Amino acid sequence: MAFDYNDSDKSTNVLALLVNRSSEMFSDEPLEVRSDISTYDPTLQMVDNLHLGLPEFALGLILLSVYTVIQLVAAPINLVRDSTPITYRVVRSQAKSFAPAHRMGYNFRGNYLYPGGGLPRLHYLDEGPAHAHHVLVLLHGMPFWSQSWIKIIPKLTSQNFRVIVPDLIGFGKSDKFTDYRVYNTSMHKASLKGLLDHLGLHQNLVLVGHNWGWMIGAGLAKDYPNLFNKFVILNTNNLPDGELVPQRYRNMAQFTRFAVINAFFLAFNASMNLLRELFPLSLLIKSLNINFTKEEIRAFMSPHLSVSECGGTTAFPLMVPVFPTHPEAREMREIRQFLHRSKKKTLVAYSEASLLPWISQGDFVVGNRLIFYQNLTPETTTTPFRIPNGGHLIMYDRPDVVSQLIINFVLAS
Repeated sequence: MAFDYNDSDKSTNVLALLVNRSSEMFSDEPLEVRSDISTYDPTLQMVDNLHLGLPEFALGLILLSVYTVIQLVAAPINLVRDSTPITYRVVRSQAKSFAPAHRMGYNFRGNYLYPGGGLPRLHYLDEGPAHAHHVLVLLHGMPFWSQSWIKIIPKLTSQNFRVIVPDLIGFGKSDKFTDYRVYNTSMHKASLKGLLDHLGLHQNLVLVGHNWGWMIGAGLAKDYPNLFNKFVILNTNNLPDGELVPQRYRNMAQFTRFAVINAFFLAFNASMNLLRELFPLSLLIKSLNINFTKEEIRAFMSPHLSVSECGGTTAFPLMVPVFPTHPEAREMREIRQFLHRSKKKTLVAYSEASLLPWISQGDFVVGNRLIFYQNLTPETTTTPFRIPNGGHLIMYDRPDVVSQLIINFVLAS
């Protein structure tokens, strides 16, 4: 359960964050230029280099049909729902809700701050030596929170690394806007920059991002190119910038291949668009690893026990630009351009891809996206790693392997 939290002194500027583009919010700093991304499209390279067998095509076509039907059902319902005024109501998850996470070992000392710009309270972990030479920023994905890093934090701090692990607003022990429409990448970037400014961390950090955490962090790196000196990418999407348009592709066969590759996400996106805050998150979490126990699922679900606590989890899937007219499409294109031009060393590690949830181990949503980053940053990416026997939450499922990869990568000259 959650309780309402209101502070009129800290709620005046949220509307500006909602409507302002990140390029208007953040200072301009020159990018490190390597080459021009306009000479090729990494999405097309991904599509051309992924093998699709008959089972993948058959399942993809079924899921695309499901996507279409659900979107048709959702459209008239959403016309009514989205005609209501945006609300900036904020709730805070009750401390007792996190008992399952504490039983699973989440017993770090929490820290809180108001990151500025009218944003509500943000929770973060700050572990390891205060004056460590290496400072890592660990950003969780959807629908997870800082608890998803619980198994690798001690392994990283044992190397005298300092790790900063925030709960994005809308997740974990951070405050939550109840209305999913308040959330966008600019808001999340602003809250993270406020946190890092508060800690006096302005350069040479290591960004470690999982799924949406990586994409938000990459956007922040784009806006502040000197903030991070290395990137670690774990099981994330391919920075979608509105790819579901036939004219982007050489022919309909190539377009169909992309649609099939993206079919699971599209079906998920449509389901979230229909169900919104009522989407069964526990079912989603269980689908991401067939070996999760009931107690683990309860721990992951600790911050989202009521509908009012699910604005953030509803927003992230709907923030993915399926079509180029999406408000976040420009941001994703800018991140692609930044990463292609950047000279930052990059580690990419994914679990194995899987065809179906609940049946086989692996990542059935974005497990096939590794090749995208190979193509996007070929000169700066180390040999990508495929980690077996893990699901979508690879740093939780295989902490020994992931932590050692990160340690070796950070310590390498």
